[in-house]
Parts: sequence; structure tokens; C-alpha cells
Amino acid sequence: MSKILIYLLLIFLPINSFSQNLDSMMLTNQLDAAIRIIDSELAKNETQPLLHYKKGTIYQKKYEYQNALKSFARAFELDSSNINLLNEIAEVYTNLGYYQKALSYCRSIYKRDTLSIVYAIKLAQAYFNARSYTEPYLLLRTLYAQDSTNVYINKQLAFAALKTSHDSLGIALFQTLIKNNPADLNNYLNLLTIYQRKEKYGNSVELLENGIINFPDETILLNKLGDIHYAKRAYQKAIVPYEKFLSFGDSITDVLKNLGISYYYEKRYREGINLLEKSLQLKPNEPVVGLFIGLCYKDLHEYDESIGYLNFAAKIAVPYYVSDIYNQLGNIYIQKKEYKKSVGLLKKAYNLDTTKCEILFKLGNTYDVWQKDKYLAIKYYNAFLKSKKEDSDFYHQLTEYVLDRKRKLKF
Repeated sequence: MSKILIYLLLIFLPINSFSQNLDSMMLTNQLDAAIRIIDSELAKNETQPLLHYKKGTIYQKKYEYQNALKSFARAFELDSSNINLLNEIAEVYTNLGYYQKALSYCRSIYKRDTLSIVYAIKLAQAYFNARSYTEPYLLLRTLYAQDSTNVYINKQLAFAALKTSHDSLGIALFQTLIKNNPADLNNYLNLLTIYQRKEKYGNSVELLENGIINFPDETILLNKLGDIHYAKRAYQKAIVPYEKFLSFGDSITDVLKNLGISYYYEKRYREGINLLEKSLQLKPNEPVVGLFIGLCYKDLHEYDESIGYLNFAAKIAVPYYVSDIYNQLGNIYIQKKEYKKSVGLLKKAYNLDTTKCEILFKLGNTYDVWQKDKYLAIKYYNAFLKSKKEDSDFYHQLTEYVLDRKRKLKF
């Protein structure tokens, strides 16, 4: 062995030993002691980028991101050719939630090595963190063209397609991802978002039912399946997942409300009242809940209870619901044959929402039954006939009744 080689070994052996000692201390979580040793060395010679880098790494392990950022920045000042330092700075900014700054560094990294798939994927993720989706979509399309078998690229591209409304691609990718890896819940939820956006009710239901098979304890899938059926007014179908959701012990007010309303439409009035009252306890100022409790009592012919809840709903309701509430109160007073109260409430209901022309019919019919003088009955019957109505069997039947009634009254 030459004298020069021996000399070089003697020089670098202490450095390598020192670095290995630091690495060992970091692995055994002797972090504060490691920082003290690094600071001691930097006091002798501050221009050592490797020590600043290791110090930054230790601060990261201690979750002291601001200190880590200072150390990495100083290391980069001393060694600006080291791309790994840019990567560490970007990582710290991400951990701090400074996503735009992290994105800026990730752009710089990618520009230095545009052939690196790793840096391209990190840049795409940085865009996602910054809530920007068009650029990563284009970038990931390029990566996908190069390697369509990479599962991670497929997943990231599917997400970008979701966010940029490239729905056909998103659907195809998420379907493949679910087929190949049915254990990833996020793929189900993301695909569901696209299906719902495109109003694919059948696909949404099938997806959730398959998801529930693979994730029987994930209540979010039961909740969403119930919501989808409920939104389509398929109340009988909504009941099953909602009931299973509640069997897990969760008590979300919207589930209690929606299931209670579903019970009402399925004529399970007592069960509806039970759940709706629980919902009202959790969210006391919910007029829709008060309305449907009142409707349950109305159909049970317990009118005093119904009036109480409907009056309560009327007091707290926003204008959208007030018309319906007064309308239902008017209906109840008709059934109680208290016609004067009924017409007063029906007039309030119509004044709040003049698009509900069936209220004009009710007013005409109530005056027709109540008063010998048919003047007001004819007045409201005529108003109903002149009003703009939906082209449906329901309104055709009402119109035929009014015309027949006018003929009999000879008006």
C-alpha cells in the first residue's frame, strides 16, 4: 500500500467514524445529544453542509420544523448543487402547511431532473396539496403514457381526473383500481363522487353495496347508501342502510332525521316520531323535523299533538318551509271541521308561496263545504283554474272536479 493511500485513510477515517456515530445516535433517538455534538463541531467550522443537513434531519424527527428549515436552508447555501436539500426543504414546508412554498421548491427540483418519475410524482402531490389540479393532471397523463401499470400513478391520475372533471377517464381508472385492489376505501369514495356528479344512481348503489361487502364496518358507506336512496325518495330502500348505520351506535342528526322521515312515508309513524324526537333533541331548531313529527301525529289522528309540533315548526321555520307548515295546519283544521281557522292558515300558506296553486283549490273547496254563499268558493275555484299548473294527473283531476262543481253551482 502506497504512502499516499495510507495518508488518505488516516484523514477520512475520523470523519467517517464521526458521521457513523451521529447516525447511530439518531437511530437510537439520542437526538439532543447529537445536536450538541453537531453544534460543537460547527463552532469550529460552520461551513460544513453535511452537518447542517444532519441537524435539519434531527429537528425533523423532533417535529421542530422551523429549526429544521433553518438548518436545511444553510446547508443549501453551502451546497446549492445538492438536489436532496431542496427536497428536504419542500418536505418541511409541506409539514408546516406552506403548500405554495413547497410547490415552488418541487418545481425547482423537477426542472433539474425532468426524467425522474419520483420528482414528477412529488410535484404532482405538491400541486394537489396546493389545491391545483390541471397541471398535475397533464403531468400524470404523461407519466401514465410511459407506464400504465404503475398502481400509484394510476391512483394519482384518477384523482386528478376526478378534480378536473375528466369523468370517463376517472371512472375507468377507479374501476380498475378497485378491481385490482378492493381494500382501498378511498377509491370507492372517489368513484362515488363521479357517479353522483353524473347522476348515475344505479352505479352508485351497486358501488356502495359492493363496498359494504368489502368494508362491513365502515359506517360511511351505509350513510351514503341511505342518503342516495333518500335523495331519490326510495324511502323503503333507504331504511335498511340507515337502520344498520344506527346499529353501530352512531347518532348523526341527519341520519335520525332522514330515517324518521322515511318511516313517515312508509306509514311507520310511531317509529318515525321516536327517531325524529331524538333528532330534535340533538338539533332543537330544525323546522323540518318538527313538521314531520306533526305529520306523523296528524296521520295517527292525534291532532292536538300534531298542531303543537306544526305550530312549533312554524315559529322556527325559515320561509321555505313556512308555507308547507301552514298548509298542513290548514289541512288538520279541515279534518277537525274548524273551517274558519283552516282558511286563515291556507291563505297564509298561499301568500308565502303563490306557486302552490293546490292551496287555491283547497280554499275554494273549504268555502264550498263551509258556507251557503258560494261567492268565495267560486272566487278561489276561478283563481285555481287561471293559475299555472303542472301537466300531471293530479292537477287534471282537480281541474275536472272544479269544472264539474261550477256546473252544478251554475256559475
